[in-house]
Amino acid sequence: MPRYKLVAFDMDGVLVDMKSSWRYIHECFGTDNSETRKAYLNGEISSQEYMDRDIAMWKSIGKTVHDIEAVFENVPFMKGIGECMSTLRDEGIITAIVSGGIGILAKRIAQEVGIEHVLANDIKGNMEGGILNVSPRNKGIPLKKLARDLGIRKENIASVGNSKYDVKMFMESGMGIAFNPCDDAVIANADAVIKEKDLSLILPYILE
Repeated sequence: MPRYKLVAFDMDGVLVDMKSSWRYIHECFGTDNSETRKAYLNGEISSQEYMDRDIAMWKSIGKTVHDIEAVFENVPFMKGIGECMSTLRDEGIITAIVSGGIGILAKRIAQEVGIEHVLANDIKGNMEGGILNVSPRNKGIPLKKLARDLGIRKENIASVGNSKYDVKMFMESGMGIAFNPCDDAVIANADAVIKEKDLSLILPYILE
């Protein structure tokens, strides 16, 4: 039996080859949230306010949830994702997305490749704001709750992430894998580092 019973994946930069699903929508819609982003990084606004401001900006130019769904429809998945998820499934390992990204994309990925649990942030149907399920500042909290609900111990969890925002997820796991890392913090706190963009390369670490 594999040591790991749950593998939690960040989404942006891990399951899909994009830095941020939020930023991707801004690029597609031609909107600029640089001031909001700066305020967030400086600790001046909360994750909830950051999300609400982005959504309000899109609503102000007439965009709807359906427009966002359409943008995400053809986003390509990371190389090796199919082999990775099918192998984990065959081994009886539970998979989850734990992401501060947009739930519309996370749910599409989960449905297409068979990921069982999705923890990501939702957009209200009327574009009146967001539903904060995962704060980028502490992704360890939702992972810990999911593990508790599933009856899985910390040492039986592996987490896969690419940035400093995934470090707290690593702290709630028996193994942290820095995949396609984008900063030094995630590398420094990982048990394994994979710089090639191929998710199947995590399998030897999970199935050791």
